[in-house]
Amino acid sequence: MMGQTEHRPGLSNKKGSPVTTAELAERLRGLASKIVDDFRRSDRFFKLRVGIVATWAVLSIATLWGACATTGPANALGADVQVSRDSIMGAQILVRNESNRIWEDVVLTLDDSFRYSHKTMRPHDLIVLSMSSFKRGDEVPPPNYRPRSLVVSCEQGTQRFDLH
Repeated sequence: MMGQTEHRPGLSNKKGSPVTTAELAERLRGLASKIVDDFRRSDRFFKLRVGIVATWAVLSIATLWGACATTGPANALGADVQVSRDSIMGAQILVRNESNRIWEDVVLTLDDSFRYSHKTMRPHDLIVLSMSSFKRGDEVPPPNYRPRSLVVSCEQGTQRFDLH
């Protein structure tokens, strides 16, 4: 079947041969012209309904674009850090690798003193840690500890976050 053009209904001209780009453009121009003429001849109420539907469509698309458009973390490491202070378990810290790189030899440091080590974090992995996961020697933070900063360090880079 090599060398033969596949026949698709609606994509051939009156002679049965495939439609060229110029013919397709001409058909589209004719269709658009017909739609515009029909719209001009329509009554006021039809035009109002079209306006309402068009406004709804524009607002829906704008809302979806605004809700779904995300730029991701704004730091070189590609880290996302969140703090939950109102958990039953006390304060918890979520760290997510939003980059496309594997982080190796990850060290999380609270307020330049309490540390937590993690071997690797793959892209889009996350860890959630309670304050008791962090250690300074054998010492853990007190139960009511409220961290002010977190440093995420790994072989791929370092990033500091304020945890206000």
